[in-house]
Amino acid sequence: MFTHILTPIDGSEASFKALDEAAKLARSFGSKLTILHVVDTRHLLEYEEQEREDLLKKLRVRGAEVLKEAESKVKPFNIIFESTMKEGNPAEVIVETADELKAELIVIGTRGLTGLRKMVLGSTTYKVVEWASCHVLVVK
Repeated sequence: MFTHILTPIDGSEASFKALDEAAKLARSFGSKLTILHVVDTRHLLEYEEQEREDLLKKLRVRGAEVLKEAESKVKPFNIIFESTMKEGNPAEVIVETADELKAELIVIGTRGLTGLRKMVLGSTTYKVVEWASCHVLVVK
């Protein structure tokens, strides 16, 4: 049913739950899974150039750690997967990446690291649901 599934991951509990569901679906359908971490660069312009560069390096290192953890969680499923890191506005990058990959499904958590407990959907998840041209599965 789905040949390619995209799962964005930010290191939050919700994103790892989504990753688990995506891996199960990929195993069931024989799908390829792409794990995406987006370094959120929206607020970097608020910092001086040197601070911005230092912060960006730290965010990239953290992103690599998140992807490594995600890969270790997916390996036991014996599925075809790849991981990638991009930079920009998370919702925009997720939707653009899904289009580039021709993914038929995005599996995403309800709230990421910046989500408020009172919100049903985080702002990134809401935008992805609204903007994506493919199916989106939101995992609680």
